[in-house]
Amino acid sequence: MTQDASLALFFLSLQDPQALEDSHAPYGTAEESEVRDLLSFVREASGRYAAPAPLEVRITRTLKVYVGDRELKIRPMAKAVLLLFLRHPEGIVLKQIGDYRKEMVSYYSRVMRSMDPDNVDRRIQRLLDIFSNELNVNISRVNAALSALVGPAEEKLYRVSGRAGEPKSIPLDRALVIWE
Repeated sequence: MTQDASLALFFLSLQDPQALEDSHAPYGTAEESEVRDLLSFVREASGRYAAPAPLEVRITRTLKVYVGDRELKIRPMAKAVLLLFLRHPEGIVLKQIGDYRKEMVSYYSRVMRSMDPDNVDRRIQRLLDIFSNELNVNISRVNAALSALVGPAEEKLYRVSGRAGEPKSIPLDRALVIWE
């Protein structure tokens, strides 16, 4: 029996459990017709509710971020946080965020071209301070902006998420992330 037929028989059993006492018994044409009809219905319904294909994320040389063909407009620090998580698909343990200081300084200073290096250092230090809430605030900003851009059906692919104490990451397939 094929997997599709087994699935159809399962749905039929929900309708009339007594009708399928022996799932290996031969079925007559009436039962086969019901299975075909149900399979057709299941295929049609699953096609209607299939999730849309994920959108590509493109980062330009000037660090503009596009999701599909729409630019993601977020604050510079939130953008630096997003770029950091996009570069690290393995995830980042938030308590160890200080290990990424040099990379964060690089992203933030490139996004904030007019800012002096001391000011960049102070802002990054505040973000990386594990006793500060700055990192969580910026992760929330990233998640809210991405959710607004891609919608609720796809947002879980683009969100920075993870369990407490474990690495936080963006689960999007990195084949969909293009760095120009």
